[in-house]
Amino acid sequence: MNQTEHAETTVYLSLDASTMVASKQVHIEDIASVFCSQPDIMHDVKKIKLFTFRDNEQGQLVVNALAIIGEILKYDKSVTVQNIGSQECVVYYRNLSDGHKRTGKIKAAFLMLLAFFGTAYSIMSYNGDVGAIDLLQDLYQMFTGTQASATTAGYRFGILFYCVGLFFGMLLFFNHGLNHKKADDPTPLQVQMRLYERDVNDAIVVDSAREGTSLDVD
Repeated sequence: MNQTEHAETTVYLSLDASTMVASKQVHIEDIASVFCSQPDIMHDVKKIKLFTFRDNEQGQLVVNALAIIGEILKYDKSVTVQNIGSQECVVYYRNLSDGHKRTGKIKAAFLMLLAFFGTAYSIMSYNGDVGAIDLLQDLYQMFTGTQASATTAGYRFGILFYCVGLFFGMLLFFNHGLNHKKADDPTPLQVQMRLYERDVNDAIVVDSAREGTSLDVD
């Protein structure tokens, strides 16, 4: 390559904080966005191979932005590389073959059942702690003047409306419906999951730096 042809060329690199790949061979385009005014350079930089996962099932590796910049400069020392993204990227490799997809669906179904029954138990425990049934009985007696029993139609309707109100209240609080959300804002659960994901990535980066297992400059 003619080094003087691209003497003033700048390659902009935006490294993701974390990403998941399905291929063992990881290239720059898999973990970062690349822009350059020269289309041929941008295409070649995207195709630069960084490393290969050895595990057939899953794996993870922390990639430092300096390592990527070093690989780009090996391709062309005349270019200037500017990283405007994260300093490290946690790359997760997962085997997404048909067999692993079926296993993932089974695990997801099990977690859904576990979450459903766990939530139901938590709600029942809460109702027992605060005396929700006694409160409904007191409200029924307050408005009707008669003692409520398990066979009283009005009392049973009160329990039914309480359950329906609890269901819709949870939908409104978590801002999540079956087909669409009432707003584009992330739900509280999604916010907590993103915070948890960020904390996990930070811990992986720190551990990799201490153990010297990250992909860094030589």
